[in-house]
Amino acid sequence: SSLRAGVIGVVIIVAVLVPPRTLLLMVAHGQGGCRPTATPPATPPKKRTAPPKKATTTKKSSSPAPAPKSNPAKSAPDTETVLWETVKDSTVIGDVQVYLRRYPSGRYASIARQRVSDLQAAAKKNEPEPSPPAPTTSSRRAPVTNRYGIEMAWISPGSFEMGSNNGEAAEKPAHRVTIREGFYMGKYEVTQKQWKAVMGVNPSTFKGDDNPVETVSWNDAQEFIRLLNAQNDGYQYRLPTEAEWEYACRAGTIGPYAGDLDEMAWYDKNSGSTTHPVGQKQPNAWGLYDMYGNVYEWCQDWYHENYSGAPADGSAWESGGEQKYRVLRGGSWYYNASNCRSALRNLNSPGNRSLIFGFRVVALARSS
Repeated sequence: SSLRAGVIGVVIIVAVLVPPRTLLLMVAHGQGGCRPTATPPATPPKKRTAPPKKATTTKKSSSPAPAPKSNPAKSAPDTETVLWETVKDSTVIGDVQVYLRRYPSGRYASIARQRVSDLQAAAKKNEPEPSPPAPTTSSRRAPVTNRYGIEMAWISPGSFEMGSNNGEAAEKPAHRVTIREGFYMGKYEVTQKQWKAVMGVNPSTFKGDDNPVETVSWNDAQEFIRLLNAQNDGYQYRLPTEAEWEYACRAGTIGPYAGDLDEMAWYDKNSGSTTHPVGQKQPNAWGLYDMYGNVYEWCQDWYHENYSGAPADGSAWESGGEQKYRVLRGGSWYYNASNCRSALRNLNSPGNRSLIFGFRVVALARSS
């Protein structure tokens, strides 16, 4: 019993002293005496916060300090509340309607309907806010497929509002980005069959030829891309920039999602705690599948705490910042709806591997 008490004490100390995101990085890094298993970390990779202040020295009290009281009000919000908090202050009617479609009889449904009514009344007095044009058949080129079976959809150039002023601090400020050159983007996340054909091995935890490859780091993805480019098949491959990823994900939409999340994504609500073969859910207007859920997708950029000073031309943000973490987008099979939002940004060390990390590629026609 004394040994068990000692173990419990160590667990409590670790839980208190080690921030949740540090635990995620340790697990993804294979630290803590074990490698990633089929069970990901208990908490999502949170954004960094300011370091804790140094404790001040005080005199010891003769009586022990009272135990802190639990506060149920500070427990994590449920999925419905997270979605409502995301859209409640939006001035775009469609954003609020996303909540009503998901929760027509929800706790905030009556407030949401009143919000829609107020916005519709205001729209009659003012010109509606223009939204980016949705992709059309005339704006597309025929998809292409390379020798490894990687199918790529054409993403035509355009402008969009990147980020969200209603979201987390890292998503602000929302800013206009113009993609001046079109590009091809993988219709699907890179599969285990494609990875093995290029790399010769399959590192994935959830085995399946058509499942997305996972347990791959940003550095691993770069090696895969290097070998693709060595084929000289007429295309130059790379990871998408963060701006390209969000532009392609939104596909002309301005709300939290590009459609009904349940119809488009494998996430904690419907995944059964595993990845699924790519392309089983509905695509977005560009014809891209699994942009939400299944596995997080690596982007080319270094992670910055917010968008102050971000490029406005869609290029990768490779300058400034700590240059310590790379960007991940799209949510995964393990995380909730809020982590799948179009604007949601995440991060991890470029050498870290996890069974929730995967990627898709971008391809440009070689000029010579």
